[in-house]
Amino acid sequence: MSGTFGGLGQAASALNAARYGLGVVSQNIANANTPGYTRQATQLASADGVAGSPSIFTRAAGLGGVTIAGTTRLNDPVLDARVRSEHSRSAVADTTANQLSSIEAVFPEPSDTGLSEQLSSFWNSWASVANDPGSTAPRAVLMQRAATVTNTFNAMSASLSGIAASASEDLGRDLATANSMADQVAALNGQIVVATATGADANSLLDQRDQLLGQLSALVGGVATINANGSADVSVGGQPVVAGVVATAISLSPSNQVSVGATAVTLTGGSAAARVTALTTTIPGYRGQLDAVANSLMSAVNGAQASGYDLAGNPGAAMFTGSGAAGITVAFTGPAAIAASGSPGGNFDGSNALAASGLGTQPASADKVYAALVGSIGGASALASQQSATQSAVTNSVDALQTSTSGVSYDDEVGNMLTYQHAYSAASRVLTTLDDMLDTLINHTGMVGRS
Repeated sequence: MSGTFGGLGQAASALNAARYGLGVVSQNIANANTPGYTRQATQLASADGVAGSPSIFTRAAGLGGVTIAGTTRLNDPVLDARVRSEHSRSAVADTTANQLSSIEAVFPEPSDTGLSEQLSSFWNSWASVANDPGSTAPRAVLMQRAATVTNTFNAMSASLSGIAASASEDLGRDLATANSMADQVAALNGQIVVATATGADANSLLDQRDQLLGQLSALVGGVATINANGSADVSVGGQPVVAGVVATAISLSPSNQVSVGATAVTLTGGSAAARVTALTTTIPGYRGQLDAVANSLMSAVNGAQASGYDLAGNPGAAMFTGSGAAGITVAFTGPAAIAASGSPGGNFDGSNALAASGLGTQPASADKVYAALVGSIGGASALASQQSATQSAVTNSVDALQTSTSGVSYDDEVGNMLTYQHAYSAASRVLTTLDDMLDTLINHTGMVGRS
């Protein structure tokens, strides 16, 4: 009798395990398209026999069968760490490529309306003045083209400033988002530790935690360390941003210095690192080169003006004033001030204008400096785009590997569903059989020969 009643317990445990397994399968299928969801699997353990005694000799009534040990997440912590690392690198590469593409758009070369063509037209206008130094018309054209060149310099500098302002706003948003996520990770750490200690199911909390860790990595290059109790510590630039349930704020100074708490750090990953590099190195570097082009033009033309005489026979005055691409402007408005003559009183002498027309071909001319700048930007942008594409391929490959490990497969889940369904049916048959046996034992034993 005890063995029969023990069988009822075993069959009941089998029914319960199959039902639990079907529930986990249902959970996986329902969340197959949920971002950040990690596939789960039922953990079962044998409860057969009495501890320390071979079950062939001892089987106590009510013991045996199967127990539900819990539900495990089918993830690979090492692979998860690599995914975070690759996404951090990908964010740097993508952001850098986008920024350089925006900078390259400021220098639309070759183009009929670009600065290179405008400089060429400017020098050609000097030649036109040299051919007819006493006429006002070619002088007016030269003045117009000088204004066009300075306006283009001003606009290009303003565009670079706009790109810098946009990068600064994006950086501020990145850091604000990272701080919010760090607070969420710290809060989740507390919940996960409690759930782990009490034996509660913390899988959904762990999924949320891992999703936040991935986003922190892509934003600021956060490096996560998973502790034995399920909590995660995060460091940025070598400084702790999340330690247990405590989060430390990331801040940005007016000079674009990132700090964790009161400690200045150097970001090495995430989109924020690329934005800091753009604000502190890339954009100032290209703005400085553009300023060098403007200053070169100003120096050459003002020097040519000082060597000649205007239409009234007076020594030539500076054509350009200001400093750099943002400040350069035409100093005078009257075309008569153009120093076309190479000799005092030689109003119809165009020798100085002719000499000025050849300044664009000099080795250190504004044209040459600008061509080098455009080539530098084009090369850097092309390299950044190639690196972004290469890193994207690596990241996609690692993502696919992670999906194959922890993502939900409908085929696998359907197979598991059929397995648990058959197990449930089989356990039900066992219960039915045991019920028949008990009915015979209880209701029919000793009835033979009775009338």
